[in-house]
Amino acid sequence: NYGTLSEAVAAAENGATVTLLADASGAGVVIDKDITIDFGGKTYTVNEAVGSTGTVTLGFQILKGHDVTLKGGTLTSAVAVNGSNQIKMLIQNYSNLTVTDMNLVGTNENIQYVLSNNSGEIEVNGATSITTDAVAFDVYDYSSAGYAVPSMTVNTTGIIKGSIEVSETATLAISGGTFTVEIDEKWCAEGFTPAKVGDSYTVGKLPNAEVK
Repeated sequence: NYGTLSEAVAAAENGATVTLLADASGAGVVIDKDITIDFGGKTYTVNEAVGSTGTVTLGFQILKGHDVTLKGGTLTSAVAVNGSNQIKMLIQNYSNLTVTDMNLVGTNENIQYVLSNNSGEIEVNGATSITTDAVAFDVYDYSSAGYAVPSMTVNTTGIIKGSIEVSETATLAISGGTFTVEIDEKWCAEGFTPAKVGDSYTVGKLPNAEVK
């Protein structure tokens, strides 16, 4: 048992699972290994940013070259206890990342991005929801800095509230979810198409489509 989530992640062996035992708050988390964080239905609130020198603005910083899973709970942020360490990105990701049955909440007034993906293969599934007035997620080609172009799939029964940004050379394939912004047809997985339902947007299977 550890007092903070960041301590538990730092101490975990490569490939381990860290489980949140109660609602908690604390500093952000730097992930530099293969790991699963099981939130266990609990909420972790980041109140102090982490990040690289000069850009300490992140809740979770997931470094490249790893397989990371976040599942089963809520991740959010509060105004930083250290005024200079404000959280502007809830998660910045450079690895293969799976987000399952999570609520990612970016309602802190300083948040600019909730889930920012600059490399790796990213999968958002289960009943994952993202809530923000800023950018819910992006898929950004950062290959100019030596990173692999990211590829993201979204197949959730949850709600994505917030805008979406996708680089021309990055890949986004949506096959499920309810969105508060219009979905570009080129963002849909093969065999799927966007549709407007009331004030929201969904992605549905094309009639007789062979879905791969």
